[in-house]
Amino acid sequence: MLATPGPLPTGGDWAYEVKWDGARALVHLPGDGGVLLTSRTGRLVTDSYPELGALAVPGLAAVLDGEIVALDETGRPDFGRMQQRMGLTRPAAVRAAARAYPVTLMLFDVLRLGGRDTTGLPYTERRELLERLPVDVPQAAVPPYWPPGLGRVAMDWTLDRGLEGVVAKRVGSRYEPGRRSREWIKTKHVRTVEVRIGGWVPRDEGERALRSLLVGVAGAVGLRYAGSVGTGFSERESALLAELLRPLDTPAPPFEDSGGIEVEQPVRWVRPVLVGEVEFLEWTRGGRLRAPVWRGLRGPPEVVPY
Repeated sequence: MLATPGPLPTGGDWAYEVKWDGARALVHLPGDGGVLLTSRTGRLVTDSYPELGALAVPGLAAVLDGEIVALDETGRPDFGRMQQRMGLTRPAAVRAAARAYPVTLMLFDVLRLGGRDTTGLPYTERRELLERLPVDVPQAAVPPYWPPGLGRVAMDWTLDRGLEGVVAKRVGSRYEPGRRSREWIKTKHVRTVEVRIGGWVPRDEGERALRSLLVGVAGAVGLRYAGSVGTGFSERESALLAELLRPLDTPAPPFEDSGGIEVEQPVRWVRPVLVGEVEFLEWTRGGRLRAPVWRGLRGPPEVVPY
């Protein structure tokens, strides 16, 4: 069951959970001491996460839903770390990655228990069953949820801790396998930052529109490269930006750390005089914008340091 993106619902029939930033997984516990993990698409991923074998509890037959996350030193999910674990199959590579980037499974639902299909039960009853399960290992957790009326508390709490957002679930909702439902609503925290445009990639040889922008923020001694922005432009704005940027050509990158820039297409470097706003999820460990979306040009104020 998948959540639908949307604004945070309020009212007396919504409960709230943390939206974890990782990889969705179903945990199949046959009850014989084994464990199987499948991805959101149904692919078997057990061998990629050997430490989650600790979830196998003899005698416990269940199918559980959760999110695999890789936590950083502060206990916050780090998707960059998680990417180091995803898709690995060679045993040596898996073992090395598991030592460097251990994962934790955040459990939030139960689909079967003891041979019984629990998907038809309301959310609150499934949560009660989940919280009573004898799964007590450091590699897994059943995070608490916020009851109705505390949606804003959940949003503030997750924002303060740098988490991705909140999933609101109707307290009476059934579990609908494979369906994106409005009974679950996911609301992400949105961050914005002002950036200066230091380069652009034309969409075509005529340079009448752009494919992406290379942007920066204030660094220690100059403009620090923050990433490439390739979404959020309307056709009209793409053409306008190309028109504004063409006269600003400069022969070299204006970024203090231009050696770390990786762009496949030819770049037109420009004097960084145009200021814009970008919406993004978070800063990566390498100081880049994650999932940036262009929001428009701004005036000439100083670029906000990150």
